[in-house]
Amino acid sequence: MPKSIYDRGLLKPDEVATLQRVFDEACRRREAHPESAEARELALTLLALYNAGMVDEEMLTEAVGFRRLEPKSA
Repeated sequence: MPKSIYDRGLLKPDEVATLQRVFDEACRRREAHPESAEARELALTLLALYNAGMVDEEMLTEAVGFRRLEPKSA
């Protein structure tokens, strides 16, 4: 009998919704366009943290929502 999509390690709808909220907030804080290279890196980091066990929305937001400092020009 085939495994359900949840047994294969795919995300449940409520998990996807949480990750989307965190991603949207992090993009807003960082002023990153959601389709940018920075946003893609952010999404990969977010998924890695989530898969490693960081599932609390507030913790995820704090972990990935910081704004990167722009290098100062000389």
